[in-house]
Amino acid sequence: MPRHRAPRPTELARRRLAAALLGTGALAATLLTAVVTPAAPPAPDREPGAASSDVAQRSAD
Repeated sequence: MPRHRAPRPTELARRRLAAALLGTGALAATLLTAVVTPAAPPAPDREPGAASSDVAQRSAD
């Protein structure tokens, strides 16, 4: 049964670069999420920092 050939140095460098860019992007997204404040203030009927629901609710108006 034939063995797999050893990866070329350029393939290894490409994989490492892709992994590094992926990690850097994830870290940047995490930091931006923690630092950037929301554009809109919280709704008047909700406490600041309270988790909001992603399910639509019918208004009582």
